[in-house]
Amino acid sequence: MQFSPWTTVLLALVATSIWANQGLPRTSAMQDEPKNPPAREDETQQLSEKDRSLACPIALEMHLGGDQVFKVGGSVKPPKPTHEIEATFSDEARKMARKKHLKSFQASSLVSLVVDLQGNPQNVCVQKPAGWGLDGQAVKAVKLYRFEPAQKDGSPVPVRISVEMSFRLY
Repeated sequence: MQFSPWTTVLLALVATSIWANQGLPRTSAMQDEPKNPPAREDETQQLSEKDRSLACPIALEMHLGGDQVFKVGGSVKPPKPTHEIEATFSDEARKMARKKHLKSFQASSLVSLVVDLQGNPQNVCVQKPAGWGLDGQAVKAVKLYRFEPAQKDGSPVPVRISVEMSFRLY
């Protein structure tokens, strides 16, 4: 049986989609998507306009100022954090918790970023929002992170990674 070139491309796209949606092992620099189930139906996450503006574009770029952005894995070693900042709880989330008389509140925001050749975060955006103004706090904290750059064959390279920011109010 002979396939047309378009059939081969279509099969490759379907296979890639299936692979991306499976729970395959991830490197330490990549975090699993956080689970943020609401405690009650009326506590669904609320995304403000500001939270929406921080969202990652559908297709993340693979170039940073002319340099190719690599993925961690194979010969590309992940960046190592040298300075991490903990995100603070937003006023909007505190007010919501008080208003709903919640004894505790927990949420996670998954932030994507490119670690450049100097170990600085670039192109920071939110992949999986937490809502209630927490995403802005997560982005603000991640922008203050510093890393030892990722390495490929002993040379620093820019890489895209994800950082999960957890928020807890007890």
